[in-house]
Parts: sequence; C-alpha cells; structure tokens
Amino acid sequence: MLVDLRSDTVTRPAEAMRRAMAEAEVGDEQHGEDPTVRRLEEMTADLLGKEAGLFLPSGTMCNEIAFLVHCRQGDEIINDYTGHAVTNEGGGPALLAGAMIRTVHGHNGVFTAEQLRGALRPKSRYAPISRAVVIEQTANYGGGTVWPLRTIREVCAVAHEHGLIAHMDGARLMNAVVASGVSAREQCATLDTAWLDMTKGLGAPIGAVLCGPAAFIEEAW
Repeated sequence: MLVDLRSDTVTRPAEAMRRAMAEAEVGDEQHGEDPTVRRLEEMTADLLGKEAGLFLPSGTMCNEIAFLVHCRQGDEIINDYTGHAVTNEGGGPALLAGAMIRTVHGHNGVFTAEQLRGALRPKSRYAPISRAVVIEQTANYGGGTVWPLRTIREVCAVAHEHGLIAHMDGARLMNAVVASGVSAREQCATLDTAWLDMTKGLGAPIGAVLCGPAAFIEEAW
C-alpha cells in the first residue's frame, strides 16, 4: 500500500464527513444565523483560547486579513524567510496590506527571540515601522519543525516588549499538538491572533478559522 505524502491537503472527506455536510443545519452566515458555522467558530476560538473566531475559505485569507487589520501601509512584518506569507501568498502582504516583510534566517523555520530583537529597526522617520511578527506552527518548509513552547513565549515577549503584534500561522498547529503534547490553547496563549486550518490532514475540503480578540474579529469582518 502506497501512502501519498506529496501534501497534507490530498486528504479527502470520509463518508461520515460528507454525510455530516449534507445534513448540517444551515442559515444566513452573513447575519450570524448559520448555527453550524457559529459552532465551528466558537469551538475553534475555545480550542485556541481566544475570544472569537471567523470562518474563512483558506488559511492564506486568514493571514492576509490579519495583516490588513494589524498593519498600515508601509509597516513591516517580521517572518522567517521560509514562512508561508513569504513563499506562498503571491506577494499578498504587499499587494493587499501595503506591508513589507522583513525576513530572518531561523533554523528550519524557527527563529529565536534574539533574532527577532536583531531584526527590529531603530526608530526613525525614514524606516518602516515593525508592526507584527509571524510564527508558523509547524514550520512547513522547515520539514514540519515544531516551534518549542519556550521559543514561542520568548519571541512573543520580545514582540510585546517592543509593541509588535504576535500572530500565528497555525495551518498545522494540531500536528504540533500531537508531536509535542502541548495543547493548542497553551501554544497560543501569548499570541495575539492565530488561525487553524481545517484542510491540513483533517480531510475537510475547504476552510480555516481566524481567532483573536472580539474587537479584532469584528474588524476582520
């Protein structure tokens, strides 16, 4: 028996999942009247320890909307050079949010608090403002490397010390939960915003949920 390991998105809905889709109670999601979507958003927000969630078609859209909320044009987002926002989003942060990405060279997609500190620019009217830092859990182009909880906390501490927003690209967060034994809530505790993908190894054909403070989700809408 061959196992297709080209991508964790090749998983397909099982029969039970297809049946659940067909039988799902639906409503007008635009008015908050779709009980199935609302339950998914609430469950995911609770899983990540955040106030609210927003169901979106893709994880890329979660990142781009988060950047739009967090950044002003000309701001800077700090990310590992292998990060999804750098390599796989078609220049979306620049195109949509008008924000540039400052890359750091971590080890297998994981960078340290000191590397973040070193990437911060001195305050200057001529320099972009460092506005956000992104942690990708797990680091896909780092071979699925799991960010240690201590490193997450240290990076977030430096980010908050300097007024940056800490954001998690949690496409494969549940892989990290299984590998590390550390809950998603604990991993996200020091992150301001985070999202979880429903298509990565879970069999869902579409969707991700962006989570954070209620005011952030309202603005994301």
